[in-house]
Amino acid sequence: MNVSFKSAIVLAVYFFLVAAFAAGAVAADKADYVFKNGAIYTIDSKNPTAQAIAITGKYITYVGTDEGVQPFIGDKTQVIDLKGQMLLPGFVESHIHPTTALLANGADLQYSSVEQVVASAKKWADAHPDAKLITGFGWRYMLFPTTGPTREPLDKVFPDRPVFLFAIDGHSAWVNSKALALAGVNARTPDPAPGFSWFQRDPKTGEPTGWLVEVPAGQAVLSKLQTVDENAVISAMTQRLPEFSAAGITAVFDAGIPLMPTPLGMQAYQDLEKENKLPIRVVASYYWNNPAIEDPAGIALDLRSKYHSELVQFRALKINVDGGESQHTAVMLKPYADRPGFHGDFLLDPKLVNAAVLKAQANGLDTHCHCYGDGGTRAYLDAVEAARKAYPNSPSRHTAAHALFLTDEEVARFPKLNVTMQTSAQWLDPNPTIPMMVEILGKDVVFTEYGRMNSVLKAGGRVALGTDWPASGYVSSYRPLEAIQVAITRAILPQYGNQQMMPVMPPEDERITLDQALKAYTLDSAYVLDLEKQIGSLEVGKLADIVVLEKDLYKIPPSDISTTKVQLTMMNGKVTYRAE
Repeated sequence: MNVSFKSAIVLAVYFFLVAAFAAGAVAADKADYVFKNGAIYTIDSKNPTAQAIAITGKYITYVGTDEGVQPFIGDKTQVIDLKGQMLLPGFVESHIHPTTALLANGADLQYSSVEQVVASAKKWADAHPDAKLITGFGWRYMLFPTTGPTREPLDKVFPDRPVFLFAIDGHSAWVNSKALALAGVNARTPDPAPGFSWFQRDPKTGEPTGWLVEVPAGQAVLSKLQTVDENAVISAMTQRLPEFSAAGITAVFDAGIPLMPTPLGMQAYQDLEKENKLPIRVVASYYWNNPAIEDPAGIALDLRSKYHSELVQFRALKINVDGGESQHTAVMLKPYADRPGFHGDFLLDPKLVNAAVLKAQANGLDTHCHCYGDGGTRAYLDAVEAARKAYPNSPSRHTAAHALFLTDEEVARFPKLNVTMQTSAQWLDPNPTIPMMVEILGKDVVFTEYGRMNSVLKAGGRVALGTDWPASGYVSSYRPLEAIQVAITRAILPQYGNQQMMPVMPPEDERITLDQALKAYTLDSAYVLDLEKQIGSLEVGKLADIVVLEKDLYKIPPSDISTTKVQLTMMNGKVTYRAE
């Protein structure tokens, strides 16, 4: 064999291999899924709409026209004709509590009278005769005077079994005499956090009335009534996760794991991930609401170093500076209308918050702060401002959660300090709790400061939406489409009955557009999770987290948004929900 012949053979083999590899490359380019003929809204400002999208493995490999997607279709590609249905990035929940699903597994107490609430608790108790503790979730503050519920209605029905009923916001509880006795709470028992969390008392006798104000008081009693079964907590959460997928949710920020130690909660998430049973991405936080904990940022930093898998990451320190207006625990700049001279007390001293945020900023740790009143928000923004000045190059991200009452001064500080306003839009409707809110805070505060999303956006700030489920103002819901409808209408959802106090919740000009609401529930919520480069918009190279809706939200009345059905949810290129 001469040299030239050998060279020819070598060249032939070379070109054969090149051709084979080229054929393989073409095969690899064929998508696993192609969605076409759709109303695709990408939340990508450079390419806002499309007809088709291709998904290969975990990633988006094409966004464009029906014609342009054809080369991505192979023999094994699942081609889905959307027939004009809407396709969006998956919804990103920027504030939720999946591990508290167990709280919502007791009696449903979301009724409009005390009698109905008690009847629901009794129905649950009768169905669970062996339960050592009767539990429920969701009673509304407006059923009672501002001094809260008393134990007598529960004592009449439950004289011998302890009862522990969580309020709709999860920040207080209603208990009977048996529960107080078993917990050892009486007139001589000191309040757990005087000024912020207490056992409401009879002004004459000092005996507890049955209202446990704020989380520390609730925990003090609940811990004596039952040992939290961590397996039950994990089981309840696991059962609830598919419902999140059915609502179109693909990623969440877990804003605190209160029913068990944070490491155990993180491990539970990662165990589900390893078993391929985790249908959502999770970014979690360490919940700090105890002033006795001296170095919460240090604890959070330690957790961050330990939990960082593909779907489960630890990223933030969750700070709780105040409470809510119904309990008079929100910190307000103006005095409470029904308590002259009283502004509310901080759960955590601002000096402690300043030190924690400073350490977080120094170490590139994100913070996420429950600040309900305008005074609470101001204190948090003060802490962020000082931290930004001390460490201006830090990558830390800071989020004011809820931020339900804002003055003009605080509105302007959100863009200036690059702090995200995270809020629960579905709370901003004119529901039957509003008259009580006005009684407590005053009309001038409620009707000028409540839910100022549009003001923050107009100032150049960022808004992220999240339901805070199971906590709520009137109806407990984790469904993004419900929040989106209220965000653009500030009207009560029709499926919850004709109970609105007025057509539109003031300030009316705080309604936002559908464009703004969708971005707040996708890309800007992804920013809170520090995942906006991976998810939140439909772009080539990003992870394939999508949701398909039965109708194009831009082509239906706003009043129909909340009842629009989710047809399909996909996370990481895998279908996590498909409508039957």
